[in-house]
Amino acid sequence: MSEKKEEPFSINWLTDLPYRYSMGPIALKFFKELKESGKLLGIKCEKCGKVFFPPRAICADCMVEMTENDMFEMSDEGSLDGFTVVNYPFVDPNTGETRPFPYGYGAIKLKGADTWMLHFVDETNPEKVKPGMRVKAVIKPKGERKGTLEDIPYFRAVEKK
Repeated sequence: MSEKKEEPFSINWLTDLPYRYSMGPIALKFFKELKESGKLLGIKCEKCGKVFFPPRAICADCMVEMTENDMFEMSDEGSLDGFTVVNYPFVDPNTGETRPFPYGYGAIKLKGADTWMLHFVDETNPEKVKPGMRVKAVIKPKGERKGTLEDIPYFRAVEKK
C-alpha cells in the first residue's frame, strides 16, 4: 500500500514594504561630502583616538558619542588586508540586476584608519593580490555621483601586481 504524500503548505503573495531610514548627521555629512567633492571622511574618537572609516556615531571601543565636528578628510589610499574572488552570481541590492562575476572583494584600511571597509576591488586573479598591497579608491566623476557608496565603484592597486 502506497502512502499519500501531502503537498507542503505555502502562501504566496506580493507585498510592498516601504520604509524610511534616517541615516543621522554623521552619515549625512559623509555622503554629502562624497557626492559634492569626492572626499572620503573619517571620524576620530576624542577619548581613545581610534579613527573609523567609514565614520560612525559611537566609538566601538569606549562607547563615546562622536559628532560631525570629529570628522576629517581621509586619504583615498590604503592597504588591502583581506581579499576574495566571488565566482557566483547574485542580485545586487543596489541595482536589482545580477552582478557580473567574477569580482574582487576586500577588506580595505585607509591610511590613518583603525577600521576596515569591505568593498569591491578591481582584481580577480588571486595570484596578483598580496596582503598589505596598496590600493586607491576610484571615485566617480562629479556629475555621476549620487551620494552613495556606489560613488566608489571599486579600489584599484597602486603598485605593480
